[in-house]
Amino acid sequence: MPLTKQRLLVKEGAEVRVIMTKAAQDFITPLTLATLSKNPVLSSFIADNQAGTWNNHVELGLWADAYLIAPATAHTLSKCANGNCNDLLTSVYLSARCPVFFAPAMDLDMWKHPATQLNVAKLISYGNTLIEPTHGELASGLIGQGRMAEPEAIVSQVASL
Repeated sequence: MPLTKQRLLVKEGAEVRVIMTKAAQDFITPLTLATLSKNPVLSSFIADNQAGTWNNHVELGLWADAYLIAPATAHTLSKCANGNCNDLLTSVYLSARCPVFFAPAMDLDMWKHPATQLNVAKLISYGNTLIEPTHGELASGLIGQGRMAEPEAIVSQVASL
């Protein structure tokens, strides 16, 4: 699904820059997303240790017209809601001056948990936009709310600004 979402954003004329967490790299390779976005994938503060270059989270936060975190795990929602910026993704979030969109994806019990709902409420209170997860089959095999919204719905909400 992330591939379709990224492809749709590029087709809409967006310049897409991808930031991947280490956990995200367990699911999909940075090369795939770099190919689709037509930009290098960023995953850490250090871009090239030999050359002494780094990925400036403040610059990235100022560059963006919109910041989409998708899929947003319970862990990422918690980190963003509580100002924990121990990686590039969350540091850019805290530096972003643009509208921020979260598209959660997790198991239904994780989604319903009071801690997750409190974190979502905090993020919304900060002015962020939640792209509601949908009801459907989840990675666990269970059926319920927690499935990331379809790529077309995500792109539609981001493009609405």
